[in-house]
Amino acid sequence: MIEFTEEELKKYNGNDEQAAYVAFKGKVYDVSSSKFWKNGTHFKQHFAGHDLTAELADAPHGDEVFQNCPQIGVLIVSPNEASLDKDKKKKEHYRQWYAKYHPHPAVVHFPIALHYFSGFADILFLVNPSTEYAAAVFLSFLIATVMGFVALIAGVFSWWINYDFSTSKPFVIKLIGALFTLFIGFVPLTQKLMDSNVPFSVGMDGLIYHGIIFITVISVTIVGYYGGKITWGARE
Repeated sequence: MIEFTEEELKKYNGNDEQAAYVAFKGKVYDVSSSKFWKNGTHFKQHFAGHDLTAELADAPHGDEVFQNCPQIGVLIVSPNEASLDKDKKKKEHYRQWYAKYHPHPAVVHFPIALHYFSGFADILFLVNPSTEYAAAVFLSFLIATVMGFVALIAGVFSWWINYDFSTSKPFVIKLIGALFTLFIGFVPLTQKLMDSNVPFSVGMDGLIYHGIIFITVISVTIVGYYGGKITWGARE
């Protein structure tokens, strides 16, 4: 039997074609071939690379759920890891709370939809410039940017408790895209606050203003796409 520490176990999270191992009551199981552990996740609530003993404490089942999964080792808890039990329990409490309320999915779709709306409204403005369309573009873009900041905070929280700050490609691209969308969004907002007529400008200021609004539509599409890859996994 192979002996695993919790740090070693984290490497086998099912991401990037890595094997998926989980620990339960001191035993380490290989769940890579289980249809219930696609891409290292189990019903979007449990994740490979972790000791699930505490998570499954209140579950209506025990070791029998792993009867079709080979035990390939045992989990060794070092003195240093044992001292982290309190932090682990707190993190698990957060994970259970997150699984119940889903704060990131609850807030992320709102700013994405508003970015699409502001892009559509801006097309209408460019076809038929008016103060009403200009106001619709600015207000929807303002709310989308503010809510994007809230979504970013919730996303980082989810990244921590559910994925242990995984640095695989979908996470990196999603984080870069979210930060890019947030920071570039302040440019047209600042322009509008400094010059209320900037949407009507036919010069470089107007080009930047409208260009960024459309660029953010592209960036939130990329963020949403990779968010979907994280949730559902890659499809062949």
